[in-house]
Amino acid sequence: MRLLHLAAMVLGAHLAVPTMAMEGKFNHRDPLGLAKKREARDLPLNIEVAPGDWGKASTQDIQVFLDAVAREFLAAVDSPRAGELTIRVVPRAGSPKVLYEQRSDGEYVIQLTARDERWYQYAYQFAHELCHVFTNFDHKAQSAERVAEHNQWFEESLCETASLFVLQQLAVKWASSAPTKNWLGYDQALAGYARRLLSERHRYLAADQSFPAWFAARQASLQSNPYAREDNELVATTLLPLFEAHPEYWQAIKYLNPDKASAGKPFADYLHDWLAASPDKRLPREILALFGLAGEASPTVAERGGKASTTQETAGAQPSARVAGGPAGPRGDR
Repeated sequence: MRLLHLAAMVLGAHLAVPTMAMEGKFNHRDPLGLAKKREARDLPLNIEVAPGDWGKASTQDIQVFLDAVAREFLAAVDSPRAGELTIRVVPRAGSPKVLYEQRSDGEYVIQLTARDERWYQYAYQFAHELCHVFTNFDHKAQSAERVAEHNQWFEESLCETASLFVLQQLAVKWASSAPTKNWLGYDQALAGYARRLLSERHRYLAADQSFPAWFAARQASLQSNPYAREDNELVATTLLPLFEAHPEYWQAIKYLNPDKASAGKPFADYLHDWLAASPDKRLPREILALFGLAGEASPTVAERGGKASTTQETAGAQPSARVAGGPAGPRGDR
């Protein structure tokens, strides 16, 4: 009887497999590849999708999709930190966010507002929050339970650039190699979403306006309100061609916020700290030039050769964001 019962269970398992999953080269017993051990995957990063209100999307599909997004971004970042990181992804209302506070087991928590099977939103939001993690977003001076965000606007703009870059890269790759059969042909939706975002008028300056002039006029506003999304998106669209021409530039973001004091410094000093810390100087130099700040480091930074100060007093930190929570992600309706 026991053998008959076991045989019935096996037969039932086979009958439960959808016909479409049995076609082609996919494993009909594991069409999404979830049975493979995490060590066997080519992704050196642990991502765990928490159960919750994801709408019509299954946590299994979200897991596979976010793995693919992370794989594309990490291929450009080439980060030695990746193998150490575990990221727990949970649903939330409002805006996407990555929390400053790590869980007791060392996990980072990323909260997404994407729902159902709008996969382009998952890609857009997750790439943004993953970018924060690799820019050392939590390595900033703190005072009275607040964290300095004097230059948070730049990090937000850079992570918006990451979202656009990953959408475009996924679209190109998936045109010939989707991660599973579920996403065959989805490259068109990813490419279309990127085009839609990049067609927004507020992302571009008037023909007679230079970017350094725009920045000089907007700098104070950016510092006081780092989450002014239309300004962030204009900066991101301006930065995007640098990464399209040189995808390896993403490796430099691992050296942003090199010292806890950097986040509260004048923007030119902040960039010079980044320049000093990054082994490859090309991206920081191009960004300094783009903003018209190539020769704008303060005397103390210049005397140190760009080395970051280690004290909050030298940094002139302007703490504003509470430690609880973390940087808000892209607009929640995206």
